[in-house]
Amino acid sequence: MKEMEMLLKTVSDGLKILAQGVRVIAERLDNFSVENRDNFSETEVETVPVRKVRRAKPSAKKAPRKAAGASKPKGKAPKPAADKVYETMNRIGRPVEIDRLTEKTGFNKKQVHNAIFKLKKQGRVENVSKGVYKTVA
Repeated sequence: MKEMEMLLKTVSDGLKILAQGVRVIAERLDNFSVENRDNFSETEVETVPVRKVRRAKPSAKKAPRKAAGASKPKGKAPKPAADKVYETMNRIGRPVEIDRLTEKTGFNKKQVHNAIFKLKKQGRVENVSKGVYKTVA
């Protein structure tokens, strides 16, 4: 309790000193304006309009619009990458490395890794060694 009283007294003293400093600054400013009132005329002071600044709302990025009349070509939908990777592995018929799958499927490494992850999750593919996979019979 005594610690709290001491802290409050310290804060109070600091505020009193601060208030005295503000009074001194205000008096000096008043004196300055009285002394220099004749040096400034009303025509020299230009008023600047003040406008409120609004914060920009964060907006979600929108997908670019398609041109008018543009539509998807009709026909067969492309096979999912996982299916294409699985078919390629079946055609080869033995354990396959990631690099070989990227060559045969035309996908990049990340796409092949994602497809293999999906196939492993489905139980259609398993690891033989690091970077080498085979289909489950």
